[in-house]
Amino acid sequence: KFWQLNQVKSGLITPEQLANTITKRRIDWLKINHKNMLEKYKNLSIVEAAYHIIFFEHMHINPAFSKMTRISPTKIMIASYNFCPYLESCNQLELDTRIICKKVGEPSLKEMAEQIHCNIKFSRDYEHIRPNAPFCKEFIELV
Repeated sequence: KFWQLNQVKSGLITPEQLANTITKRRIDWLKINHKNMLEKYKNLSIVEAAYHIIFFEHMHINPAFSKMTRISPTKIMIASYNFCPYLESCNQLELDTRIICKKVGEPSLKEMAEQIHCNIKFSRDYEHIRPNAPFCKEFIELV
């Protein structure tokens, strides 16, 4: 991630180009694993299934560092405390995570969520994102 974000900082690629590369990789993974993942999590609500598929199966986040809270029957909030290569790289390169995560990371997560179910939406609260907050506040919602 450091190398990729350094290329963005240097102007060799745009944030959008990097986001497109990440989105393609995530969607390719989902195309291969979508059916099996939905079967594995068939006993969960679709928002909880999306959370497990994206955070634990695809990104391999340790569940001890990701806390889910149900906000409503169709919306969950995720508090992410996990190691994040984007956070570490942004800190080293003196980049703002609020900008990098919005432009580089979020598009692929939004697309991945929508591929899991067409009415699933992923979002972040950019007022509550590391290193400016103790955890990143993220949402998955059925709309």
